[in-house]
Amino acid sequence: MTKPMLPESLAALCRRWHQLQDELSADGVTMLAISKYAPDVAVQALIDQGQRCFGESRPQQLRDRALCWPDCQWHMIGPLQKNKAKYIARHAAMWHSCDDLDTAVAVSRQLDGRTLPVLIQVNIAGNPDQHGVAPEALPAFAGALSALDGVVLHGLMAMAPQDGNELQAFQSMRNLRDELFGGSVGLLSMGMSNDYRAAVTAGAGMVRLGSILFGDLDIRNNKDN
Repeated sequence: MTKPMLPESLAALCRRWHQLQDELSADGVTMLAISKYAPDVAVQALIDQGQRCFGESRPQQLRDRALCWPDCQWHMIGPLQKNKAKYIARHAAMWHSCDDLDTAVAVSRQLDGRTLPVLIQVNIAGNPDQHGVAPEALPAFAGALSALDGVVLHGLMAMAPQDGNELQAFQSMRNLRDELFGGSVGLLSMGMSNDYRAAVTAGAGMVRLGSILFGDLDIRNNKDN
């Protein structure tokens, strides 16, 4: 049984949202609210404030929330299995975590006339435990992806190395974007709660904010035993 949210917790959430929104708007950066662990009441509170872009990592939850709040944009940010492709093809506003051509083919086959903006996830850290296309493989992967029906290559996504120089990694992403798109037209989705300021400095167009926004309003820890 989910515990009811306290009014003061929702008020604090809304204050954090306004502070972050003001900060990012000044730089022309879009906030993607990572709602994958947030309870519905917290999502509704942000919608009431004006937030419209949300990130989900579980395809079925993305579907359910897209059906519940069709006026918002629901972005897929996590790894995607081919057998869940239909949820993304039918309900996602953008797919951030594309790094496998076979999965992209499965999504393309389920689009049924829709077009879906897609970001290629790049493993900028070179970490074998992280998802993403290697930088040197990016041009070939982008070419193959762009040939699929309904899939529109919109930009790049990455996570900075946890034990490295975030700003340097994000600047490398900007260079990869400029080389691939011939300029700054492609979207850069990079930067999370602990490093979004470095991402903004490096030219991010969208940052993915979860813990700094929702704090302890975590659906995993908001249940009775």
